Amino acid sequence: MAAQMCRAMLAAVAMLSMVSSAAAVEVCKVVDLQLVTQTGEFFLAVTFLVMGVSTVIFVLMAFKAAHEKRQFYFTTCYITAIATFGYYAMLSGQGWLITPNCRQLFYVRYVEWFATTPLILLDLGLIAGADMPTLITVMAADMMYIFASFMATVSSGYIKWLWFVLSLFILVPLIYVMVRGFKGMVEKGHPSVVELYNKVSILSAIVWALYPLVYILAAGTGDWSPNFETMIYGVLDIMSKAVFGFILLLSHEGLDRVTNFKGFAPIREAPTNYGTPMPARSTQPGGTVESYI
Repeated sequence: MAAQMCRAMLAAVAMLSMVSSAAAVEVCKVVDLQLVTQTGEFFLAVTFLVMGVSTVIFVLMAFKAAHEKRQFYFTTCYITAIATFGYYAMLSGQGWLITPNCRQLFYVRYVEWFATTPLILLDLGLIAGADMPTLITVMAADMMYIFASFMATVSSGYIKWLWFVLSLFILVPLIYVMVRGFKGMVEKGHPSVVELYNKVSILSAIVWALYPLVYILAAGTGDWSPNFETMIYGVLDIMSKAVFGFILLLSHEGLDRVTNFKGFAPIREAPTNYGTPMPARSTQPGGTVESYI
């Protein structure tokens, strides 16, 4: 009797588990799914090509660059190369899942951001001359921001917005480091370095500040379709990676000053006199003229 009751209880538990798992799978009906269509795939292809071509150009530039400046070239190459791999995965229909809001999410995008955004901060820090502990701290904080953003995307209800607010608490200090923290280190340098840093830091700060707005209107509220979301993210990625890279690597004088290429000496006030002053010529008859060699 006891054995029969145990079998019945096990059968009931198995049926309940099957029902619950089926219910979990059928949360989203087919008609409710929001997927990326051919329009979105077109934008994925365009972004993939831009990133790929930029990577090839950066690699060619890196091999022609001076050894002292190659750290900037190779770092920037990795930024666009990783982005190229990420967009190829998305274009191939890989690396995605369905969120609780019945929306297609390319989680590989967050994997790519997790790897590339710290490298962008590394470039900015190298221009500013930040020390290694500072660079590690800033890059680790950026990884925490990407992780919190991903959790906000795969969550629902109030938990989603809590993760989103948490990500903003990390993003705001990161943007402050770009526009104020690192900039304070650069202002003591050569004007060409200051100009270079202002260009790339302002571009990065503006573009990075737009990513949360895209999340609110796309994955947050669902007002934007996955196709439009894909297009906007593609534009922002091109600006923050490819355009960022071209501005950085084409600023030759700024990079020369940052790396002290060509042996630039620190800027000092020019002396008023050079060498040994020559004595005045004697204008008296029979006077002698001393010569200095």
